[in-house]
Amino acid sequence: MVDLDALGDNVRRVRRRAGDDQEIIACIKANAYGHGLRAIAECLQRESVRWLAVGSPEEALALRRWGIACRILLFPTVGNREDSELAAAGISIGIQSYEEAESVARAASSTASVFIKVDVGLGRFGVPIGELASLTVRIISNLPTVKLDGIFTHLPFSDVDALPWIEGRMREFGRSVAEIRSRIETPLIVQAFSSDGIALGLKLPEANAVCPGQLLFGIEPASVRAAGPSRSLGTRPVLREVGTLLGGLRRVPAGARFGFGGAAVASRETLLGVLPVGFSNSLLVSKHRQVASLAGRIAPIVGVGLEHAVVDVTGIPGVEEGCAVTLLDRDSKLGLTLDDLARVQQRLPVEVLTSLTARANYEYRGQDASPRSAP
Repeated sequence: MVDLDALGDNVRRVRRRAGDDQEIIACIKANAYGHGLRAIAECLQRESVRWLAVGSPEEALALRRWGIACRILLFPTVGNREDSELAAAGISIGIQSYEEAESVARAASSTASVFIKVDVGLGRFGVPIGELASLTVRIISNLPTVKLDGIFTHLPFSDVDALPWIEGRMREFGRSVAEIRSRIETPLIVQAFSSDGIALGLKLPEANAVCPGQLLFGIEPASVRAAGPSRSLGTRPVLREVGTLLGGLRRVPAGARFGFGGAAVASRETLLGVLPVGFSNSLLVSKHRQVASLAGRIAPIVGVGLEHAVVDVTGIPGVEEGCAVTLLDRDSKLGLTLDDLARVQQRLPVEVLTSLTARANYEYRGQDASPRSAP
C-alpha cells in the first residue's frame, strides 16, 4: 500500500528546504523507487512538479503514453537509445559528449532538448568538469537543432566526513557554470544537489534546480542521519505496507529435518506455511532473521526461495490458508519497518525498496480520499 498523501507532504517539505528559487526535478527512476511509476508520476504532476527524471528510455516513453505532461529528463544511459522517438516525445536527453549531441541532432526531425551531465568526481557518467565550458559553447554554436536546456551533476556524497571535499567539487562546478553564463545568453536549468545536499541545506549560487529522489519517498540519506536530527526534513515513508497471503499449510513432526539440505530441525511439532513471494519477486532475500506478521503476531521466515518463502506459524491462533500476511509495515512496532528490514538484510533502505518491481500489485491511498489499484 502506497500513501500518496505522504508523497505530497514530502514534496512540500523538500520545496521549503530547497527554497522558492529552486526548480524541483523529481527523480522517479527504478519504478519510482519501487512505488509504481505511473501513480507516482501522476501524483507529482498534481503537486505541480514540473520536471521528472528517469533512468531508462522505456520509463520516459511510458510516462508519455500515460499522458504525463511534465517535462521529462532522461539520465545518461548505456546501450542503444532511440533518440528520434525520445525527441519526438519531448524528452530531454542527458548527454556527456559532443558526439552524443551530434547523434541527437541527426536523429531529431525538429529541435531536440538536451542536458549536459557533468562528472565532478563520482566517476560514472558525465563530461569532465574542465571540458564543460568548451563543450557547451561548441554545441550551441554548431548544432542549431539541439536546444541545450540544462546542465546537471551528481555530487558523490558518502558521509559528513567527506563534506569538505564535496564542497570543493561543488565550488568548482559553480565556477564552470559561471564561466558558461558569461559566454552565452541561453537560459539554463542548473542542478547540483540531490537528496543529501537538499537535506544538509547546501547552497550554490549558480544552481537553480534540485533533484530529490530518496527524500520524496521518506528515506533520509545516511549522511543526513549522521549529521543529527536538526538536519531532518521530517519526511514520512510513502510505502505504508507490503503484504501477501498465506498458503500451503503443513505440519512437521518434532525432530524432523526440513528446508534446503535439511538444515532446519523442528524443535516441536511445527506448522509451516508457504508465501507466494521469493527473492525474485518481492523485497525478501535469502537471509535469516526476517519475519512476517499474522493476526498481530510475529512469525519467523525460515526459508526464502526464488518465488516462494516458508514461514513458521506455529502457535498462532486462527491461522488458515488465505490469511493476510504483512512483510513490511511503516507504523509497526514488531520489527517490520523499512529500517528494520534493511538492517536484517544488511542492505540500504533504498535497495530494499527498489527490489519491488512492477510485478507487484499496488494499492494507492490518499490524494483522492479513495483507494485505487494499479498494475
